[in-house]
Amino acid sequence: MIALPGLVPLRLRLGAASLLLGLAFAGRADAQPAPDAEVQLEAAFLVNFVRFTQWPPPRFPSPASPYVLTVLGDNDVVDAVREVASAAGEIQGRRIRVQQVSSLRQANATDDLRRSHVVFVHGSAKVTPQQLLPRIDGASVLTVGQGQDFTRDGGMLGLARAGRRMEFTANVAAIQHSGLTVSAKVLKLAQPQGRRR
Repeated sequence: MIALPGLVPLRLRLGAASLLLGLAFAGRADAQPAPDAEVQLEAAFLVNFVRFTQWPPPRFPSPASPYVLTVLGDNDVVDAVREVASAAGEIQGRRIRVQQVSSLRQANATDDLRRSHVVFVHGSAKVTPQQLLPRIDGASVLTVGQGQDFTRDGGMLGLARAGRRMEFTANVAAIQHSGLTVSAKVLKLAQPQGRRR
C-alpha cells in the first residue's frame, strides 16, 4: 500500500511513489514492476490528479459530495485503486468513491460515466477513447488512460511506463474543452504528446 499524506507536494509524492515502485522490482533482470505495484502507482497518480484538478461547482450536488472515480477495468484494478484512494483520505473535504464499470454495454454505463469526476481506462477493459469519449462529451469528466495513444486519441491524461519510471502525457486542448482546470504544477510534469524522455 502507498501512503499518501495530506499536503505533501506533488513532485515529492510522485517521487516517493516512483521510489517505492523502484524498490518493488529492484534486482530483477527485466526491470519490470510487479503488476500490483504498477497498478498501485497508477492509482497514486489518479489520487494526485484529483487533488490538483478543479471541477465546475455544479458537478457536486452538495459540499459533502465525494469525488467519483470510475474505473473501466478488472476487479483487481478496481480493488487497488480503491485501496490507494481510501489511504489518501479526504481531499478538500471530500472523500474519493471508487466504482467500477465493467463494460460499456452494462446497464446505466453512460450515466455512471457522466456522473463521474474521473474515468480511468485500464488496459484490461479493452476500451478505446473512440468508444468512451462520445459518451461523456460535455460532462466535465477527467479522462485518464494507459499509454500515450490515449491522449493522442482525445483522452486528457495518459499514463505510460518509461523504463523504470511512470510518466504521463497531457492533452491540454481536451482538458480546456471539458471545463476542468488541471493545475499548472501537474501539466508542467507531463511529457509532451508524442515524445518521451
